[in-house]
Amino acid sequence: METLGPEITGFLPAHLADSILFDDRTDAGRRLAHALPGDLHEPVVAGTTRGGVEIAAEVAAALHAPLDVVLVAQVLGPEEYERSVGAVAPVDGVYLREDERLSPAQTVVAVARARKEAAHADALLHERRRAVPVHGRDLVLVDEAITTGATMAAAVAWARANEARRVIAAVPVGATPGLEVVRGLADDVFCLYEFELIGSRAVWFGYFPRPEDEEVRQLLEATR
Repeated sequence: METLGPEITGFLPAHLADSILFDDRTDAGRRLAHALPGDLHEPVVAGTTRGGVEIAAEVAAALHAPLDVVLVAQVLGPEEYERSVGAVAPVDGVYLREDERLSPAQTVVAVARARKEAAHADALLHERRRAVPVHGRDLVLVDEAITTGATMAAAVAWARANEARRVIAAVPVGATPGLEVVRGLADDVFCLYEFELIGSRAVWFGYFPRPEDEEVRQLLEATR
């Protein structure tokens, strides 16, 4: 089953100056929370990026659910490659796009490097609070946006490996190609604004500073 939020549009606006949809991540999180169903079973809410945790905190508060983070790392090829070829979640969960430029050996190295990065970040963010178990519970995965879908796809794979009961992807804004990837993997997808292309996620927010690790830890601590 898939569900989209009520505010769906078809294409990227012609003028980015008119593209601000949310005041900040807090605004996006509060509005996203209203689009989610109220029948979730023992829900857990987790951000898949540092900025996603800030949005997820508002969703968790609205759902009276524990907040956590599943920090996903991008799988990057050699330096001459212009974009990531997938993403990896801590311990379990990997999503790779087909890319003929990468040899099997290069792919193994790239995945191992991303897995190490994800595990390191996960350890830092959970050093003061253990991860919330998701086995048998509904898991809401939250990010700032879905572009290629790789980050959310890896997080969904992580959720399946950890036996979440129902896996829901929720974002304020997303690009249709990436959303289609995630719709094929998650049980439900909620997106307030969908466009064919979205460019930089920062253009959709009036205020968009990068959260530091300590800020993320404080958000997790506040929901202990």
